[in-house]
Amino acid sequence: MSVKVSVDVIGLRELEKALKELGSEVAGKNGGLVRTALMAAALPVLRSAQVYAEASRDTGKLAEALTRSRQSKVDPDIDANEAVDVGLFSRGKGKKVFYGKFLEFGTSRQTAQPFLRPALESNIKESTDIFRKKLATGIERVAKKIGNKNAQEVGARIKKL
Repeated sequence: MSVKVSVDVIGLRELEKALKELGSEVAGKNGGLVRTALMAAALPVLRSAQVYAEASRDTGKLAEALTRSRQSKVDPDIDANEAVDVGLFSRGKGKKVFYGKFLEFGTSRQTAQPFLRPALESNIKESTDIFRKKLATGIERVAKKIGNKNAQEVGARIKKL
């Protein structure tokens, strides 16, 4: 079972226009500025999830196995080109912690001890702010590099939101 949370940014048509004007400079083949901003925004959620996991009286393997990861395929039902997950992913031998889902959601014999949902809920504002600032800074940098004044101005305005 997985829990997906999307954050919609409303009222930033200027951002969309600026991103389109900057084209591949922003997206790049590996996600570019958007991916960098998403990965930075996911970090507070990851750190909090690790703290919550440690508090669940686990051996420490759960917190150690938590990571953030770029989604290789974005859900076609959402209008997005980039997405980042925070959770448990198989990363080589011995790294998968299968019981994380049982702690998060509980079982018929054990009550839930969530660590991912509270981490997300307690960091939505901070993560959104980090995403906005990182993306705005990147837009300004790229716009300056290619000489796009409009995009530079949009980046500066986004920073101030």
